[in-house]
Amino acid sequence: MKNSGFTLIELVVVITILGLLAIVAAPRFIDLSGDAKGSVIQNISGNLTTAINFALLKDQIAGGTGEPIDYNGNTITFIAGNPQPDATQMRYLLEMDLPATTFTSNWSTIACKNSEFCLVGNRPFSDNSLPPIDDFNTGTGVFIWPKGYILGDCFAYYLNLAKDDIEPIVDYVDTGC
Repeated sequence: MKNSGFTLIELVVVITILGLLAIVAAPRFIDLSGDAKGSVIQNISGNLTTAINFALLKDQIAGGTGEPIDYNGNTITFIAGNPQPDATQMRYLLEMDLPATTFTSNWSTIACKNSEFCLVGNRPFSDNSLPPIDDFNTGTGVFIWPKGYILGDCFAYYLNLAKDDIEPIVDYVDTGC
């Protein structure tokens, strides 16, 4: 009677191949933190859009004058018919627990570390330390990025282009999350 089964060499070859596949495939499945940060940045962008639309609706209910409005006990001011991209106002609109100021002259080279998110507001389009954004050639913007990152390739932003006939831009960049 002949025994059938796998030899020790065949088992070692199969285990080696499985090990190599695991080495190649594991990083794609294990490092999900970047995907999670990217999803959070996308969520912040969506929340910014909703909050800005809500503030615009409150302005319309008040007569559409563009005068400051009360937003949950905080004052929101407008520029060219849209909320001012001020860091403090964005904290109010997003109802996020963020530091009162996270401004530092080197926020494009030193990672955010003071809270879960950092933000900088009222940044003019001419600020060369900002990441390049298409159509940001007038007005000011606010930028929000997560702890452990610099303002570079993982952030949400709101740009008030300061013109009545141009819609503001709310978007995100998650290529480096």
